Amino acid sequence: MRLTTYLHTKARQALPVILATLFLLGCQISTSPTDSIQGNLTQNSAYYLQEAAKSSGKNQIDWQLLAVRALINENNTKQASSILLKLPTNLPVNQKQEKYLLRGELAAKQQDSKAMLRWLKNINLTVLSDQQKARYFQVEVQANQNRDPLAQLRAYINLTPLVSADERQSVIDKTWALLTTFTSQVQNSLVIDANEATLRGWLELLQAYQNNQADKSMLQAAVTDWRTRYIDHPAAQMLPSQLAGTRSTVQSTSITANIALLLPLTGTGYQFGPTIQNGFNAAKNLNAKGAEAQVKVYDTGSKPLAELLAQAEQEGASIIVGPLLKSEVEQLPQSATSLNILALNQPEKIIDKSNICYFALSPEDEAIDAAKHIFSQAKKSPLIIVPRGNFGDRVAKAFAEQWNQLGGNPARIQYFGQLSDLKEAISHGNGMAANGKPIDTASLVGVTTNPESASNSSANLSANNTPADSGAIDAIYIVATQPELALIKPMLDISGASKTAALYASSRSYQAGTGPDFRFEMNGLQFSEIPMLVGLSPAISASGSQYSNDYSQLRLFGMGADAWELAIHFAEIRQQSGFQLTGATGILSADNNCVIHRQLPWIQYHQGQIVPVQPAR
Repeated sequence: MRLTTYLHTKARQALPVILATLFLLGCQISTSPTDSIQGNLTQNSAYYLQEAAKSSGKNQIDWQLLAVRALINENNTKQASSILLKLPTNLPVNQKQEKYLLRGELAAKQQDSKAMLRWLKNINLTVLSDQQKARYFQVEVQANQNRDPLAQLRAYINLTPLVSADERQSVIDKTWALLTTFTSQVQNSLVIDANEATLRGWLELLQAYQNNQADKSMLQAAVTDWRTRYIDHPAAQMLPSQLAGTRSTVQSTSITANIALLLPLTGTGYQFGPTIQNGFNAAKNLNAKGAEAQVKVYDTGSKPLAELLAQAEQEGASIIVGPLLKSEVEQLPQSATSLNILALNQPEKIIDKSNICYFALSPEDEAIDAAKHIFSQAKKSPLIIVPRGNFGDRVAKAFAEQWNQLGGNPARIQYFGQLSDLKEAISHGNGMAANGKPIDTASLVGVTTNPESASNSSANLSANNTPADSGAIDAIYIVATQPELALIKPMLDISGASKTAALYASSRSYQAGTGPDFRFEMNGLQFSEIPMLVGLSPAISASGSQYSNDYSQLRLFGMGADAWELAIHFAEIRQQSGFQLTGATGILSADNNCVIHRQLPWIQYHQGQIVPVQPAR
């Protein structure tokens, strides 16, 4: 028999035996993962767990690591943690590094910043793939939120080149959002290494923006110059969305317009008018072309509103800024004038007219912004502590209505009395029990009229150090003056409420001159404030230096400055959906009825300092 014939015959005879053997041992065959632990996921956790069950050895651990990552993405942290704890401690380098990275991502899901930082310290970046490095820096961003703004900024910078082109705009926008929360105190304290060219470029872009934001044409020129000098910078290739808007083709209201400024200089509200006028003129003077605008001031205390509107129109005004008093603003929809009007208050009931926009320093607006901020931090059951009376009710109603739109458990309300009541309570060592009552958003009936909650402060103060059942309250928003907050915060500490709930406060509580003792007492508390009062609008702040530490006057000054910006951009506000301005009193935008809303930066007391609160991921 030929040798080749013999070999073929033997092969045919052996084949059934080989196939039978493979069939019998099939359950022991270890399949290699279709995805690399260093790459991207393509399947869900169920698939990876199924494959892990059929595998063994190194392949099984790879499948388990992929399953854990999928489980974390699916928010199944309990099962992810269980699998991680059962993994061997003695693993090859690649698997060990992926395990550490997963522990960091799991801690991020659980919002445990200390654990995030602990696990990140175990990771050697040099052995990670680009996909793993991107995940590493995403965890680092979250780990440093509300802790170390500069470390968080560096993490964003490292993350930018590692994400896809589709994700890059979002990362650049978040980097810019973080930068614009930096107070002058934070900026002055930054220490930058010589090789950090990208970080230096970001800070120079921020400086160009802050120095020129009052004049759109100057800002555009400054950004163009910056892009020329930093041609390879990530933001030069893809500007932050806020700055990309400087290239808008929609024309602003003519800078040479004749502006009629209607303010109370005599009569009711006379103490507010001059300050707003000064802020308006300061912003006008900061604008390179502001000298071309003609501004004439009309005293609303001298004549009826209808006469002043007619007079302004007859004297050639092309836009009206004002009036300020609510009673006069409510007359505007019935007026015969066709001029564009930027009212400096808003009526109880908004009537949409194409030529009217409403701008007010509204405490309700700030409460709405607070509800959005608190919700963005994953809080579910807020309590709002307000002074008794109409002011507190208005703020609470605005907060609750916005909270209901966002979701979560019903917001609660709790009142406090006079400053003397608070002083007496804390002198006896009393705490404040954070329990409150659900807010009736329709009318607040049953809350403000309840004698037990409105007659005296004892209804709201615990007589001992044990708080009442808070109903799982996880956030407390305090609307109080600085002296009131200085008593309420310690009372919440005494009752233990501040240990179980994050604390927030309105701009009403922020005043100059508070020393380190107060800042340490407030440690951890977040508060909102208009940018010019926390060093984010240095040019306009310097212009209002004559008001020194009178923050009520400075806020009116800032309102006047923003009124100028809104007036010269009136066309964009009306024509462009989503148009925004970064002003002295916040990021300004308009709703469908052209009511101007403000988004305020949030600041936090941290170890005796004030630091910016970074936007939630």
